[in-house]
Amino acid sequence: MEGDLKAIPLTEVLELVHAHRRSGVLEVRAGPLPLTLRFALGEVVGASILDWEGLDALFAFPLHPEEGTFRFVPTRPPEAAQALMPFSVLLGEWARVNDEWDRFRTLIDSPSRVLEAIRPGEPYGAFLGGKSVRAAAKAWGVPLIIAMERAYMGVREGDLYPLRRYSWFALRIRHVGRKTKTLEEFGHLAALLDGSRNLGEIVAEGVPLGLVRRYLIRALAQEELTPPGRGWLLRDLLWEAEKEAE
Repeated sequence: MEGDLKAIPLTEVLELVHAHRRSGVLEVRAGPLPLTLRFALGEVVGASILDWEGLDALFAFPLHPEEGTFRFVPTRPPEAAQALMPFSVLLGEWARVNDEWDRFRTLIDSPSRVLEAIRPGEPYGAFLGGKSVRAAAKAWGVPLIIAMERAYMGVREGDLYPLRRYSWFALRIRHVGRKTKTLEEFGHLAALLDGSRNLGEIVAEGVPLGLVRRYLIRALAQEELTPPGRGWLLRDLLWEAEKEAE
């Protein structure tokens, strides 16, 4: 089973798999962003955006993408697979968290954005010295959406302010081997990708931030770059590009 999400909305595809108690893998793509859902007897037992797995990844994917494709491949039901949530609860929570992401991103374009605390002390001590929302979520030991809500409140109340940098600035990228399609299109940037500088240093040297972001999106989507954390990185970059285009 496969098709276009313009013809069959994602929610209908999910309901169809659930209603027929199907087991298998549903691959969904909304633009460059991929989602893999694993079903067992109609229940969602696994979800991932590339190497980013779990409910945080699932709820960061749009439940109502305007365009995209899907493909379902049947498999035998996995043994001892446990649903992430009961199906109806999962759909409701997915929709709710999607709405929350839209609200929080009015002030913070992505969880990779680095924020600085205005003053020491709680509740925003995790941001002292400049930390991303993702780093704060890890420090607090909470789901990403909870950390994003706290950060949103901090920015709104003036206790946190966004810096002009992102957690992915720390990446060092070295291109080896043949010239790929992406590197042909970003040739002048590719010449700087020798691993001697991180992306933040390359931006500081005058390479436009938007150009670096577009390069990363293309290279990650085409699997020319496969760093650990590429799933959440692609999700964040696309959110940032969306905000930049507004």
